[in-house]
Amino acid sequence: MKKYFVLLFVFSNTLLFAQPPFDDYTGDGTANNPYKLYTKKHLMDLGDSINNSWVPNFSTWHFNKHFRLMNDINEPLTESIGYVGFNGHFHGGGHKINVAIIHDPQINFFYVGSLFPTVTNGGSIDSVIVEGYINGASVGQIAGIAMAITNSGHVNYCINNATITSWSVGGIGAIALQNIGCTISNCINNGDITGVDKIGGIAGQNVGTITNCINTGKITATNSGSNLAGTGVYTGGIGGISGETLNGGQILNCVNSGTIIGQRNVGGITGYSWGIPFPYIPVEITNCINYGFVKGLYQVGGIVGIMSITNVTNCVNVGVVEGEEDTGSIVGKE
Repeated sequence: MKKYFVLLFVFSNTLLFAQPPFDDYTGDGTANNPYKLYTKKHLMDLGDSINNSWVPNFSTWHFNKHFRLMNDINEPLTESIGYVGFNGHFHGGGHKINVAIIHDPQINFFYVGSLFPTVTNGGSIDSVIVEGYINGASVGQIAGIAMAITNSGHVNYCINNATITSWSVGGIGAIALQNIGCTISNCINNGDITGVDKIGGIAGQNVGTITNCINTGKITATNSGSNLAGTGVYTGGIGGISGETLNGGQILNCVNSGTIIGQRNVGGITGYSWGIPFPYIPVEITNCINYGFVKGLYQVGGIVGIMSITNVTNCVNVGVVEGEEDTGSIVGKE
């Protein structure tokens, strides 16, 4: 009897780990035959499976599986697709997803203000367009596509057209690229973004690689550079591509044409840029162009507001830059 019980347990858990949570799917989850998603319910079912990969079920059926959106989702999503990390591959097929997400962690701590919560462990999102609005009703991070991108996660060929408001904001990722190997590439933000600090058209904070990305949206920070590091240096900032870029992060071949308005650490590409002193690992900002109007009070630059341990190479600013102190066409302050 004990033997059969063990076999039944193994069989039932194999089903738990191997089967998707919706019964009207087609596809087998491979790259050549992905699970096909047609409805808002399919997206929410996928979100449930992502949540179950955490406690209590620890379901792994979606890990490294492929999903393809087959049409636009016009009925607005009012919550994110899950609230923990997505480890699969979501192919948007160039389709639009309409969102109307209001994130208030005082009501629900796990309620994430983005299309996906985290892209992690080699997961990826590509070719999806987000429309509508995302609003952070309290202090927190908000993004159009993924709140965080960690452990070799990737976001590619995505477009944010949604209006976004919160504390720390990015059009594609809020806290983006937390670990080596993460990328945001070939993405566009067209949405207007408003926040307090660490605000960027593509990412609020970048410690990975952002490449071939464009911002056209108006980016506004009510108190950029508000974080005093304890050494007299105000961290944080606002930029057309990223609010701040840290720890050897890279911004390559990116363009900003949107208006950027903040207080401290305001840049057409990134507001605050700080590499690693020991061992020496600089931030790299290469082949970037700013066409947008950049306005702030202190540390205002057409490419970078304030920087240290940073290489700025082959970058051009043709936008108007206005500031009261430490203002420059390329760099406000080194």
